[in-house]
Amino acid sequence: MMISTFSVSIEELARELTTRPAGAQARAQLLALLREHESVDIDFRHRSLTPSFADECVGQLAARLGLDAFKQRVKLSNLSESSRPLVKHVILTRCAAAALPH
Repeated sequence: MMISTFSVSIEELARELTTRPAGAQARAQLLALLREHESVDIDFRHRSLTPSFADECVGQLAARLGLDAFKQRVKLSNLSESSRPLVKHVILTRCAAAALPH
């Protein structure tokens, strides 16, 4: 079975990687891509992310999709060494919060 993966550079999704509004805009574009493709490969080009951008873009995306679907459908390429622990933290924190009863 052929899997449709769309590769996109983070610069195509957001001009700057620092604010929540920029992260929300990038997340909206990723959700649109995931409606058209089975998976998305996001190339971060070793750029550093702020906690606000990472949480709004990646953390909220993981919470919306669910952790298992996120792992299957979203690939994070070329994350900078400094951003890896941050991204892991926001994904796990958001997914844990989404799993709690409201």
